[in-house]
Amino acid sequence: MTSNPTVTATSSDEPRLLQTAFGEFEVSASEIVSFPSGLPGFEAAREFVVLSSPAMGVFSLLQSIDEAVSFLVIDPRRVLADFRCVLGQTDQARLHAARDTVLLWLSIVTFDADGQAFVNLRAPIVINPERMLGYQVMPHNSLYPIRHPLTSE
Repeated sequence: MTSNPTVTATSSDEPRLLQTAFGEFEVSASEIVSFPSGLPGFEAAREFVVLSSPAMGVFSLLQSIDEAVSFLVIDPRRVLADFRCVLGQTDQARLHAARDTVLLWLSIVTFDADGQAFVNLRAPIVINPERMLGYQVMPHNSLYPIRHPLTSE
């Protein structure tokens, strides 16, 4: 999902306004998540914020602050209650996460031409909030689909 965010520049300490397709959000520098490799297909976008509002319900917006890129995301456990959130050692090291680090897991939502929504459960985005560091990971031997239908059940 792409949109054209508008960032109102302020000093680095002050919150700034970010205009998105879902409205205006106030963002501070401490909320910026660094993606050192970007995201596959969007490698130039390296800094994102996770935006939520009551109007968005269970969804959030992963919005780039330096590129016109955004993704509608959801916690994969809201889609599949027994979704297994486990990282391999390599991904833990990249995220500078200990075994007991509480991580934020997000799955990208996409839509087909008929408007049917799908969730990518195979390659979730994982964020270490302690380091404000994120990567899209693809666990080995994942049994989860790339296009899991999103239903209201």
